[in-house]
Amino acid sequence: GEPAELVLIEIQSTVVMEDGTPTSGEDLGVLEVKGKDVTLTNGPRTLYGKLIDLPKPLVLMEKTGRSEPYKGDPTRTSSVLRAHGVVRRKALFGQRPQLSV
Repeated sequence: GEPAELVLIEIQSTVVMEDGTPTSGEDLGVLEVKGKDVTLTNGPRTLYGKLIDLPKPLVLMEKTGRSEPYKGDPTRTSSVLRAHGVVRRKALFGQRPQLSV
């Protein structure tokens, strides 16, 4: 079937969790797309940005840790990768978050 379409998120600032925990694997908020306008909302903070088409699509790949014989040369091996989806657009956030109260 068709690969999943992913959106790259580009934030022009530093993302820090209030309690100092690492941001890896954390939920950054709710991403909403309306035409070419995008918002990223996390609690009372909202980032406003634009959706931009990438000049060349990207594929998000992951190493599986597996290998298989290289086609044409059984003395060599090829790494097996898993494709998660295609990135054709990015959400670009270039300003500081707005505080909503």
